[in-house]
Amino acid sequence: MKKRILLTGSNGFIGKNIISFLGNYFDFININRNSKFNINKIDTLLEINKIDCVIHCAAETFIPSSFDDPLKFYKFNLNSTLNILEYCRIKKVSKFIYLNTYPYGAPKYNPIDEVHSLDPHSPYTKSKLISENLVFNYLDKDFEPTSLRIFNPYGHGQSDRFLIPTIVNQATASNIVEVLDDKPKRDFLYIEDLINLIKIIISSEDATGIYNVGSGRSVSIGEICIQLQAILNKELTLVSKEKNRENEILDCYANIDKVSKKFDWIPKYDLSSGLRKYIDLLKKKTY
Repeated sequence: MKKRILLTGSNGFIGKNIISFLGNYFDFININRNSKFNINKIDTLLEINKIDCVIHCAAETFIPSSFDDPLKFYKFNLNSTLNILEYCRIKKVSKFIYLNTYPYGAPKYNPIDEVHSLDPHSPYTKSKLISENLVFNYLDKDFEPTSLRIFNPYGHGQSDRFLIPTIVNQATASNIVEVLDDKPKRDFLYIEDLINLIKIIISSEDATGIYNVGSGRSVSIGEICIQLQAILNKELTLVSKEKNRENEILDCYANIDKVSKKFDWIPKYDLSSGLRKYIDLLKKKTY
């Protein structure tokens, strides 16, 4: 019998990919803005029974918007987490996977491990970190929470507002890639590697803990463009507007030793193969 998974945020970037890649392995009960189950109304959640695991993806996520409307981010991200935790308490669901974001701020060292000091730099990251604290403190008896601090996931279905979709869209449409600032380097993780890790955790008997999840290396926008040139077989010109964001982090990447040892997991996709798979799926125009 398939395990029943309650998935919040099933219409989001990660949620859609979870269903796409794992839909044949598990029975998903989906919660999204269009479902009859409302993350903000716990009475609707309590209609759901016999759940083996909760994956909590639902969140307001776009960092720039969180500065313009912090109340929206705190209100949704905290309330949704509280409601799904209360659901777990009432329904006695013990296995819980929380998808968190990068909470470390400007790194004091690289690669960044889980004991690095925390310095969330936006209302979004602050709301996610507070939610993580709720996950590990709201319940204690017979509760097995896992938090994945995901660095920079990318892949098919991600909003065009994010960096790699922006670059890929420009590169496929023309020979010029224009960015605000080409200096920062980031740790990018292809979405399928993240989904494979989630699959392992669902079936793991002991997954409790906080884990950094990334590729384990940082890449520049210039490196992304070089890979795209090879994939698309065209010359690209990178143009930087040299608009530096306040408190910009110039380089960061994850120490993934803990998650690798715990779950025998390593990313299968490097930057080249991840971008190639992403572009192939874009051409097919699936979901």
